[in-house]
Amino acid sequence: MKRILLVSSLVLLSAAAGRAQSNDFVNIAPEPAGYAWWLRAEFHPFETQVRGIPVGQLRATWCKATEFRKDLFPPESLPDIEESGASFTIDGFFDGSKTRQTALIGVYETCGGERGSFLLVLARPSEQPPVVRFLHEMPRLQFGMLKALRDSTIVVFHCLSCDNVSGYRWDKSKKRFVPRSLGAG
Repeated sequence: MKRILLVSSLVLLSAAAGRAQSNDFVNIAPEPAGYAWWLRAEFHPFETQVRGIPVGQLRATWCKATEFRKDLFPPESLPDIEESGASFTIDGFFDGSKTRQTALIGVYETCGGERGSFLLVLARPSEQPPVVRFLHEMPRLQFGMLKALRDSTIVVFHCLSCDNVSGYRWDKSKKRFVPRSLGAG
């Protein structure tokens, strides 16, 4: 009986610690009040794996990284996130192969304390662990959401109501993802 109580207590404590970390994931400064919340947000990644891949395998200089998920954001930010038409993860066949991929966005922190966001594309071969297809660091840009265009371009929105966007598309001849201009014209 003592063993069951000890195990139960440890499970509850680890769950509470996880909630405490996720509650501290994003801090939104009150000023300047006229700025959108995502411009006042400061993110604090707390995980050591992204989709089961150790952070150090993604980038040797990273110590922490956290994939953006709605449950990590404060309730007052959710209407903007939900109404944006963008997501934190998107699925598709971004490199033209028959292997389904997931593109996701999150925030990293280097072992030296520098933070930025990242775009990660994982191939998901059936009955195998995910494979990194593309990883792009965006230093000093902490927020982002994703959309996929019909031509499989992955679009990163660095804010929810501006034209600060970047695009990445598979280049067959180079056999890698490359930046794509998203300008008008």
